[in-house]
Amino acid sequence: MPDIAMGALAQNGAVLLARRSSKRKVHPDRWSLPGGHIEDGEDAETAMRRELMEEIGVTPEHWQFVGRFVSEAPPEASATFHVYRVDKWRGRPRLIDDEHTELRWFAATAIACEGELALPQLGEMLGNLDIPRGAESAYISKQPWRPPD
Repeated sequence: MPDIAMGALAQNGAVLLARRSSKRKVHPDRWSLPGGHIEDGEDAETAMRRELMEEIGVTPEHWQFVGRFVSEAPPEASATFHVYRVDKWRGRPRLIDDEHTELRWFAATAIACEGELALPQLGEMLGNLDIPRGAESAYISKQPWRPPD
């Protein structure tokens, strides 16, 4: 079973999610955290940092392990997910490759209600993050990143 590392960029009561491309074999057109497979010889933290740089162009500077869970649905995509909350990063989140089609800030309290999550376990985990409140979600596509108001 593969291991996947994911980073939850968090600020102003919101978490950045990425919509998976419709061309993805697993969970197409669903919202998820940026992240990816942990490579041989790599630990979960290193993989999370590498994946955030590759997928959305940010370098995490301060993060905390949130937890891990196993997803067995669909069976061909069974994996163990390692989730990190990223409170400080360098760079502006942006779409870099074709793995995702959109980035969007979601209010942490609303994520559990989002019906298009790739992994339902993320809803509960992210909904319980202690993120200072103060902003509604903002959209990001291929435009330069702007923090939520």
